Amino acid sequence: MSLMLRLLVILTLSFGAARPQSRQSKEPQKRADDEEVVKVRSHLVNVDVSVKDKKGNYVNDLKADDFTVFENGVRQKVEFFNPPLAGNATGVGSAGAAAREKPQPAAAQPPARAQGPMTGNVISLVLDGLTTDPSNMKRVRDGAVKYIREQVTGTDEVALFAVTGGLQLLQPFTNDKDKLLAAVDRASAASTSSKNFEQRDIEENIARLREASAGADTADTASLTSQGGAEQIMAAMIAARVLQEYLRLRTALGLQQARPILAALAAICEAQRTIPGKKTLVLFSQGFVSPEVLDWQVQSTVDIANRANVAIYVIDSAGLKASAPQSGAYAPPSPLQGIAAVGRPETRAHTEGGENEFDQSRFEGSNREHDVLYRISGDTGGKFVRGTNDIAKGLARIDDEIRSRYTLAYQSTDANFDGGFRKLKIEVRRPATQVIARSGYYAIAPDQIVPLSPEEKKLLANVMSPDSNSSLPLFVEMSPFRSQGGRYVVPLALEVPHDAVQFEPKADRRRMQLDVLVVVREGQNNIVSRLGGSFDVLLTEEQYQSVLNNNVFYRQDMELAPGAYSVDMVVRDRLSGKTAARREKLVLPEADTEFSMTDVVLSRHVEPARSAPAGSPGDVLSHGGALISPLPSREFSAADNLIIFFDLYNAGVDAATGRPRAKVTVTLLRDGRPALKPIAYELTETVSEPVPHLTFAKFISLTGLAPGKYTAVIEARDSVARKLAKQQVSFVITK
Repeated sequence: MSLMLRLLVILTLSFGAARPQSRQSKEPQKRADDEEVVKVRSHLVNVDVSVKDKKGNYVNDLKADDFTVFENGVRQKVEFFNPPLAGNATGVGSAGAAAREKPQPAAAQPPARAQGPMTGNVISLVLDGLTTDPSNMKRVRDGAVKYIREQVTGTDEVALFAVTGGLQLLQPFTNDKDKLLAAVDRASAASTSSKNFEQRDIEENIARLREASAGADTADTASLTSQGGAEQIMAAMIAARVLQEYLRLRTALGLQQARPILAALAAICEAQRTIPGKKTLVLFSQGFVSPEVLDWQVQSTVDIANRANVAIYVIDSAGLKASAPQSGAYAPPSPLQGIAAVGRPETRAHTEGGENEFDQSRFEGSNREHDVLYRISGDTGGKFVRGTNDIAKGLARIDDEIRSRYTLAYQSTDANFDGGFRKLKIEVRRPATQVIARSGYYAIAPDQIVPLSPEEKKLLANVMSPDSNSSLPLFVEMSPFRSQGGRYVVPLALEVPHDAVQFEPKADRRRMQLDVLVVVREGQNNIVSRLGGSFDVLLTEEQYQSVLNNNVFYRQDMELAPGAYSVDMVVRDRLSGKTAARREKLVLPEADTEFSMTDVVLSRHVEPARSAPAGSPGDVLSHGGALISPLPSREFSAADNLIIFFDLYNAGVDAATGRPRAKVTVTLLRDGRPALKPIAYELTETVSEPVPHLTFAKFISLTGLAPGKYTAVIEARDSVARKLAKQQVSFVITK
């Protein structure tokens, strides 16, 4: 089976359909020169809420009409409501039978739209290997193992990630405890790249330099005019220069730590945007300082998490600490500021591109490495758990809370999503209770917020540059399928030949590092979505051989409304420096009632499909318990089976049988002549989700066919309405 590099958006269709969202006028905006944010006006706001009684116990038996939501003091109508998931096999909470209630409409008049069935908990466990010291890994491992064994149930979907040089998916979403426990064991190697020792080294050197130069501040005028005093000034100036270099190093190291972690959190949250369920991300981290230049990325991470309604919880993987540096100064004074002609090193550092005073204030003081963690967890409705060596206890506290969350959704009465902060206040009828929810959100429409870093802008500049050198071969395929509400699900499949990618030996494994950036635009400039991520993959020998026998594949699904789009794609192999840049057009027509077929998808890869929850449509490329993977290169060997997959819409129904009758004929041609006898099939079974359709999923053996170029001609005839849909697709059989 081929190695499939898939971001989590693929799992969107495994969990269920997207939540209803209104789609209004669009409005691009820019916050700063180094940031591009595009906003789409929309009204749906999702909020997770927990309620405690006066004894601190969670209240899990409230109904939709028990809640009142205010946004900036204005009462909002709750359109959708889902009760807590407590009362499952773990026995957490006090709800009992309320656990698996179906979503309840929030009001009877007028009737609220019903929200689709919710899955259980969707939990992402993320190990920050950039800050977690190897000495603390056992504590994290033991806590995660206990949590998986005792807390995870059949209604949960749990995935395990690690952040080192990039984002690693150690275990896709599953409730298989054996797989999760094995992934936890693999994660123990993820913290070997921890930068904390290097960070502490730099901090100690900065402290020594300041101490060594402290005497210059107290020197009197007479001593400064003496020969010894002049030497003291010179030594102080040298110390200031060295100190400046260490400050610059400290900021650079802070950037190395913060960027991948923030990008990973944003990618995981964005991938879950349309997944229904109680979504939680738990980050194990010792903390990091985010320099001023990354403020936009911190806020974007919070915005993306809130748009996806993912609550981020953080557990301090360092456990209890004996002491911490104490400083209450926002911008600590320089020890050299009293010396003539020396000035403040922070000022010179700022002008020369080093650490400025704002960056310095972030690093110095008590527990400044936790500031960003408090902000991200608090602003997304989660918590920061620290000061404990019992990781399992912290996870149990988090688990208790997430199983007691209500999900509310409302259409904001303020349609002007201008980016401003809106305060949320949620009240319940039950007396003597405490409501726990995030305090508000930035009014950036849930359908879109696309931050682009300066580096990503440079990558995208290669897409249309006349002198761009696309040194990495890239095959692309986009196949639209109809979804609910007149929208489309479009699987985007990318394929890179294995011999074009560099693999780095790493102990008994092979390392592959790929950056994938996809930006979808409607019209010329309006960015609709940003996809992709950074992948740092350690391949086992079996996985490596699979890549050599096939290629490197990447798939991510897009959910789009009808319209005309351009899709910019950049793939970069970080080890070799090779880059591929492409732009493709995508036109999605308004759905009609004509008999029609989707684009034909060709494949030679098939694997068992994951079971979709009741009421959810499943993966658009699955049928009959099998999931196919598109083959954008359309290159086959004579030993392969040619898998042909497509959907048919609006087939007529036979009045006698109550079923459609669609006849499909497949003819393989080479040089205009039939290469095989035409093969005929009849489709009669309608699939109802996400919209009624017939699915054609068949394979043809290529054994005995000579190498060369072929064409598959597919004719689908509606025998009831006597209509015809026809399509042809080319492929190659290699030696």
